[in-house]
Amino acid sequence: MSVIDKNYREKCWLARDDYWKCLDMNKEDKEQCLKFRQLFEASCPITWVTHFDQKREYDIFKRQLALGQVETDKLKSLKQQPTH
Repeated sequence: MSVIDKNYREKCWLARDDYWKCLDMNKEDKEQCLKFRQLFEASCPITWVTHFDQKREYDIFKRQLALGQVETDKLKSLKQQPTH
């Protein structure tokens, strides 16, 4: 794995934050944020993009769970998934 320098990381994180801010402002409407998404993907390694996408989904799930907004069926399906 290559070493990624500080400027590259900061550019990636800024692009990620801008994309997430757009999603927040547009109620997760990805169509409204395509330009930010493209910049995010161009600024970060694909493995990072995948990681950050999964992190955002998990953070949203945790927030909804804390607010009691997660459907019971979704919780049941998560409990039935095998763990590694």
